[in-house]
Amino acid sequence: MKITIKPFIILSFLFFSLPLLAQDKQQIYVDSFYTNKTDFLIYNVVLEFDSLSQDALNTKIKNWAGLNFVNMKEVLVSETKEQLTFVYISKSFYVNSLITETYEWYIRMQIEIKDNKIRISFFDDGNVLMTGYYIPSRTYKLTRYFKKDGNSIKIWTDGLISLKTSCINKTLDIENSIKSSQSNIKKDDW
Repeated sequence: MKITIKPFIILSFLFFSLPLLAQDKQQIYVDSFYTNKTDFLIYNVVLEFDSLSQDALNTKIKNWAGLNFVNMKEVLVSETKEQLTFVYISKSFYVNSLITETYEWYIRMQIEIKDNKIRISFFDDGNVLMTGYYIPSRTYKLTRYFKKDGNSIKIWTDGLISLKTSCINKTLDIENSIKSSQSNIKKDDW
């Protein structure tokens, strides 16, 4: 019995891609992904704290950033008493097709600081240089992965959800770090 290569490849492709095609993936809408589509605002929240001055909150946020970014000086792009702005690369965005491919994406995190409260805002700051595709940095925004009717393109939906979830988780991490009364510095007499 002679098996030809061409039908074997086609049958193999259909066999392995059928589960991906059969999945009923959820979709998200551009207006639910962005809080403000015009400004590319993905997520923002106001957090309130008891008895923490603007200076204390500023210090706690910088301490958090020093522990969570490889080089805080590189990602901290603007600093005033009232606001800290970080631009970092997220690796939470991906495409689900025959293989899962991760895309690095610039996120601008702006933290406005007042006595006893902060507002954290996450903005879509564009793609990172895509060398294999010869696409320069900040050419695309995430709006590219939505159809004209506002629905997400199915193969990108999980990656969009993952990126927004990473922003929410970063907010929770900052909040927990600020609320933590324990210092990471040991109080021994070294």
